[in-house]
Amino acid sequence: NCVIDLENGKGSTTHIKGLIKTHKKGKINLRVVAISASEQRRDGTYASNFSEFKNRIAAIGLGTTDILKPIGYSGITYFDWCVYAYEMNHPIMSLERKIHETLFPEIQFSYKEFCKKNGIDISSGQIDPRWRNPKCDVLALWSHIYYGGGIFVTRDTNFHQKKSSLVALGAGEILEPKATVMRVRGVLWLLWNEFCEVLNDIWESIID
Repeated sequence: NCVIDLENGKGSTTHIKGLIKTHKKGKINLRVVAISASEQRRDGTYASNFSEFKNRIAAIGLGTTDILKPIGYSGITYFDWCVYAYEMNHPIMSLERKIHETLFPEIQFSYKEFCKKNGIDISSGQIDPRWRNPKCDVLALWSHIYYGGGIFVTRDTNFHQKKSSLVALGAGEILEPKATVMRVRGVLWLLWNEFCEVLNDIWESIID
């Protein structure tokens, strides 16, 4: 929803732009989850290729960020910007299921199971958004944890309501954009104070 906020100029746009500015100064490292490219656009369509998504985020100021590859899923992710199961060890793969069971315990983990439960023809060629959208959320947090992210920035209430369980899985911190800005400012202030103290110690030693 951060990408959507930036595109619409609503929600947490001001705070996200503040984070982008701090990123461009080299003080923090912002990263974008590639699974965002698989989410439905405002016109109800999906990007036909991953280059479209790159151009999309570049247009809103995120062109210098790293883009984290998700686990590959046919019909959802882009074959040229994802990682496949055989490239990862089993513990990492099991993380996806744990995240899914935490965020969406009422939804079947595999699309095959979902279709069977809901009487959907799996060969229809179109993945049901009731399964696709939750899968995108799962892969967003999976990417954050897999690539060692510190703060997962989102306004999605589902993540915040289940924060403690997700943190236990390795999510670090889960904060809204405004709270993230405040946290970053606090950390930078502490670092500045420590730097000033070091300079002061050096100055006093020179005088002595």
